[in-house]
Amino acid sequence: MSRKRQRNAPTPRPAGPVTLAGVLAALEHDDNLTGTRRRDLVSAVKRVATLLGDEPAAIPLDMGAISAGLAAVNPVAVGITTKRLANIRSDFLAGAKASGVMPVKPGSKSPLSRAWIDLFQRLSGRRALIGLSRLARHASARGIAPKDINDEVIRDLIAAVREQSLCPRPTVLHRQMAQIWTEAARDPALGLRPVTVPSYRTPKRIDWAHLPKAFRQEVDEHLAWCGVCDPFAVDARPRALAPRSLRLRRDQIHAAVTALVESGIKPSAIRSLADLVSPDHFKRILRRRLDSVSGEENTFNLALGQALIQIAHEWARVDAPVFAELKRLVGKMPAPVMALTDKNKRALRQFDDPAVLRRLYSLPERLWIEARRDKTPNFRTLAKAQAALAVAILCYMPLRLQNLTALEFDTHLFMRDGARAISTLELPASEVKNRTEAGFDIHPAVAKMLIEYRDRFAPKVIGRRPTRLFVNADGTPKNQATVACLIMTYLRRRAGIVLTPHQFRHLSAKVVLDVEPGGFETVKQLLGHKSIKTTVGAYAGIDSRRAARRHQHLVERTLAAQMPARRSKRRTS
Repeated sequence: MSRKRQRNAPTPRPAGPVTLAGVLAALEHDDNLTGTRRRDLVSAVKRVATLLGDEPAAIPLDMGAISAGLAAVNPVAVGITTKRLANIRSDFLAGAKASGVMPVKPGSKSPLSRAWIDLFQRLSGRRALIGLSRLARHASARGIAPKDINDEVIRDLIAAVREQSLCPRPTVLHRQMAQIWTEAARDPALGLRPVTVPSYRTPKRIDWAHLPKAFRQEVDEHLAWCGVCDPFAVDARPRALAPRSLRLRRDQIHAAVTALVESGIKPSAIRSLADLVSPDHFKRILRRRLDSVSGEENTFNLALGQALIQIAHEWARVDAPVFAELKRLVGKMPAPVMALTDKNKRALRQFDDPAVLRRLYSLPERLWIEARRDKTPNFRTLAKAQAALAVAILCYMPLRLQNLTALEFDTHLFMRDGARAISTLELPASEVKNRTEAGFDIHPAVAKMLIEYRDRFAPKVIGRRPTRLFVNADGTPKNQATVACLIMTYLRRRAGIVLTPHQFRHLSAKVVLDVEPGGFETVKQLLGHKSIKTTVGAYAGIDSRRAARRHQHLVERTLAAQMPARRSKRRTS
C-alpha cells in the first residue's frame, strides 16, 4: 500500500464502548495529523480527563455527559482563564472527530444553500442571523429548504448537537432557536411555518385556573386577613404576616392543593380551605409530601403542615378533637435537625483553602480599579462597580438580600468623608426579618468606594446622584434577582467562587468561629439572631471540626514532646 493510501485510510473503530483512552490511541496512530496538531489534540483530551477528575480509560466518549461535566468546571478555580478553557473544549472536540472513533454527521461546516442565503438576506436583526445559523447549515447539508422546516428537523438538529458537540445547554438552544424561528414565521412574506416552542420545565404545581373560583377567592380573602388590611375589624388577626410570609403562605397552600390532587382528589372537589384540613385530606397531603422526598426530613414539608394547622385553628375554626388529630399527624412528620444544609456546607468548604478567601476579599478592589479605568462609563461599568460594592459590603456586613438590595443613601447608608470619620449602615427594625434593628460601622475602604460611587461614579452614567445604591442606568431601582445574579456571576467568573448572597452570612459565622472557637454570642449578634439556640444549632457542626483540629494539634504536640525522651533512652542504652 502506498504512503498516500495509508494517510487516507480510515481509522478503525475499537470494539466495545469508546473511552477517552481510545481517542488518545487513535490520535497517536493518525498519520493525517502533523506533529504539532497531534500534540495539541492529545493534550486537550488529557486535560479534559483531568478536569473531569478521572483517568481517560474510565471516561466514556459520551459528549452529553462530558459537556455537562465541563460546564460545571470553573476556570478560575482550576487556575486557567476562560479563553484557555474554551480552547481546551474546542481542541477536545476536534480531537474526538479527528480520531475517527466518533461518527461525524455533516452539518456544522456545510455551506448555505441558495434558499437559506435568500432567507438570511430578508431577515432583519443580528439575533435572527446568529440564532438560526446552526439550523441553516444543518438543513443545507440535508437539502432542506426553509419552507420545509418543522419540529422534526429541529429535533434532529438538537439530537446531533447532543451527540457531536460540547454545547453546555442544548435544551436552551432548542428553545431559543424555536422562539426565533416562530417570530420570523409571523412575517407572511417569508412563507415559513411556525414550530413548537418546547418547555423543559416539569410542572410542579397545579394551575390555579383549574381550581374552583370559590376556592381561589377564599385564598385571597385569607391572605388579606393574614395581612391585616383592617386592624380594627372584629375578627382581625392579632399580628399581621410580613409580605414575605404572605408569599410563603400562598406557596404552601398551592403545594398542599397540588399534593391533594396528586393523591386522587379531583380539583373540583376542593372548594374551601376547610377541605385541606379535614383529617382524611390532611393525611393525604402529608403522605404525598413525605413520599416526594422519599420519607426524608424536609423543612418545607414540616412548615407546610404547621401552616395548615394555623389555618385550621384561625380560619376554618375546626373542633378541638379535629385540631388535636391534625397536631398528632404533623407530629409524625420527621423533624429536620437544625444544621447547615449540604449545599451550604459545600459552599463553606471552598474556604478551607486560604487562597479562596483571599480571592474573595481582593475581588472588590480589582473590580473597582477596572471600573475606574473605563473612560466612557456605561451600564456595564455601572454593573461592575455595583458588583464590587455588593461583595465588599457582604464581606464585612452580612446583610440579607432584601436589605442589601433596598439600601439607600441617607436612609440606611450614612456616609462621612472626614479624616477618621465613621460611616455607618443602619437598618430599622421594621425592615429586618426578625424585627430587630441592626447597625454596622462601614469598613473605611468600603466607605471610600461608596462615597466615590455616589458622588462621582454613578452620576456619570445615570446623570445624577443616586438615592438608592443598586440602580439601573436609567436610575430605576434593581430588583433582588438582578442584584443576586450580579453578585454570583462576578464571584464565579472572576474569583472562581460559587456563593449566593445569603451564604455570606454562613461565611461570616465561619470566619468568626475560626478565630474565636465557641464564639456563638458574637455570631448571634453579628447575624441578628433572636435566640442563641438558632446560632448554636446552625453552626455547631463547624465548631466540632475546630475541636477535632485542636485535638489533632494537641496529639502532635504530645508526640513531638516524647520524641527527645525516646532518643535519649536509646543513646544511654
